[in-house]
Amino acid sequence: MEKIFCGVDYISLQIIDKNIEYGEIQYDSRKVNEGDLFIALEGAVVDGHDFIDIAIEKGAKGIIVSREVKMNPNVNYYLVKDLRENLGIIGSNFYGAPEKQLKIIGITGTNGKTTTTYMLESIIGEEKVARIGTVEYKVGDEIIPAPNTTPESIDIIKICKKAVEKKLEYLVMEVSSHALKIGRVKMLKFDCAVFTNLTPEHLDFHHNMEEYYKAKEILFTMLKPEGKGVFNIDDSYGERLYETYGGLSYSLDKSADITGQDLEGKHLKVLGKYNLYNLLGAMGAAKIVGIPHDQIIEAIEHVHTAPGRFEPVNGGQDFLVVVDYAHTGDALENILKSINEIKKARVITIFGCGGDRDNTKRPVMAAIAEKYSDVVIATSDNPRTEDPQIILNQVVSGFLGKNHIIEIDRKKAIYKGIELAEKNDIILIAGKGHENYQILGRTKIHFDDREVALEAIKERLGGK
Repeated sequence: MEKIFCGVDYISLQIIDKNIEYGEIQYDSRKVNEGDLFIALEGAVVDGHDFIDIAIEKGAKGIIVSREVKMNPNVNYYLVKDLRENLGIIGSNFYGAPEKQLKIIGITGTNGKTTTTYMLESIIGEEKVARIGTVEYKVGDEIIPAPNTTPESIDIIKICKKAVEKKLEYLVMEVSSHALKIGRVKMLKFDCAVFTNLTPEHLDFHHNMEEYYKAKEILFTMLKPEGKGVFNIDDSYGERLYETYGGLSYSLDKSADITGQDLEGKHLKVLGKYNLYNLLGAMGAAKIVGIPHDQIIEAIEHVHTAPGRFEPVNGGQDFLVVVDYAHTGDALENILKSINEIKKARVITIFGCGGDRDNTKRPVMAAIAEKYSDVVIATSDNPRTEDPQIILNQVVSGFLGKNHIIEIDRKKAIYKGIELAEKNDIILIAGKGHENYQILGRTKIHFDDREVALEAIKERLGGK
């Protein structure tokens, strides 16, 4: 058992069988099978210590805790005080360090992480890449739903194990500031790390922009000795990181290692300046991990964005409807600027703000939507445990003019936008993108902006 705890401070509280070989490690008691090792992980809402008895009933033969508990006399118990921080190291030891057999690329920043992972996967070759991010976790032909942008550390190790078993060579992953702060990726060493940008987001967790920046910076202290960072130096925080850590720089406005000139003469399938930044970041990462220049140049004409990122909804209408995940002021401004570059008529924006999240961005997003749209429909997003009307009131406080409509029911808001549309208008439904649910209180209900928009279009066209 000592090998499982290599590099971790632990105490053997009770050892019934010192020669036991555990089957799997689980932190969810529902997944425990006979002979498994159960980790009693404390979360923000649920405490794994409350489920130890259930895990034992299901066959767990070993329990790792972070505080002393009443012990079952038939089971091994181990104490690790900083359990969450060390969970990935324990998992790596248990499963034979599969992460060390992969080239790992981490992408961090406020916006653009998901699209950059998809672009990078496309450049390197999907048959070689496991991908972790907001939309899904993908390992070869297996798709795993993504409850978090960056999964629990033990799940990352299990994904690495599957990737190695399937003979994949690369892991491309989004790395959130939250994951960096609480140590979910502590056990990893990165071959390359990409920084996209930093704008106000998650300040309910990080308190201020400097704390947010410092959390992101952790990723660049986790590079292998030969690893390098790739930085968007048009962003002031990216420039700061580049000056500190070196590596490769990219820019559309300045002299840099990778610039917009590298894209000249290419027929790209992606829309908008913000996606050009994502593409430059992906190109830089591909270069660092050894992808040949000719392969990169050939591949960029075929790269695509992620699901729910400027995703069109087509039901035969004579106006454009697009769904996008933009849920920060910066992301909303970027996509609306791009829409304004291609518009032939009006822009109608439908958006809301999530509950139990940074409330300072709510009026800011309203002001941005109003600035770049002819009509704005303010509605709910994922209210979670907040009163949706209070959220909406804070959103509406950012409007200055009269070109907005308030409709708290998101389905009705989307139907209203479709009803108002005229020929050549562009409707942007922002905030949820690929999500196929809405969170009301602590309950998830099925809700997909793309499905609702298509229903509304078909209804307007008379069911054609």
